[in-house]
Amino acid sequence: MEQGCQPQVLVGQGIVSFVLKNRRRYGRISAMKKRKVILGILIVAWVAFIWGHSMQTATVSDGESGVFLEFFSKFLPFLANNDDGMFIVRKAAHFTEYAVLGVLMGAQFSMFAAGKLRKFIEPAVAALMVSFVDETIQLFVEGRSGQVSDMWIDFAGASLGVIIALIMVYKGHRKRQ
Repeated sequence: MEQGCQPQVLVGQGIVSFVLKNRRRYGRISAMKKRKVILGILIVAWVAFIWGHSMQTATVSDGESGVFLEFFSKFLPFLANNDDGMFIVRKAAHFTEYAVLGVLMGAQFSMFAAGKLRKFIEPAVAALMVSFVDETIQLFVEGRSGQVSDMWIDFAGASLGVIIALIMVYKGHRKRQ
């Protein structure tokens, strides 16, 4: 060990001396580790966002959907400000929320899973589990109900998101080679 680097504490000295000897090798956090941590934090935050919306009462959820319906009906004239329009906005919200989750999970799982099929299946199934909890939460919220059809929409959105993430990852690998 270099002078001045000798640890003064005897407890855990083996670990400390290992770190001091290998600080050049392990001292910096690699870009891959940073990416894993950042994606992990984003996934947790996004799941909290999704589940937070599921905990809203029907009145609050209707109001939020109504704002989006009013905004999008200005640009999409076929999207009428009625029950059909509200249905489309709600299902599009499900699809979009889970497409974003699919992109995040697809990027994260692409670093862990072995094989192309597993890199698709594992994040898609994980998103399906999030959707299951999401719909279960709604069973206990006033005016809301869990729907199996929403789980299918969520799964479709997540699957598209995972595919997008995997395409981005593979294109990134090709550029580096």
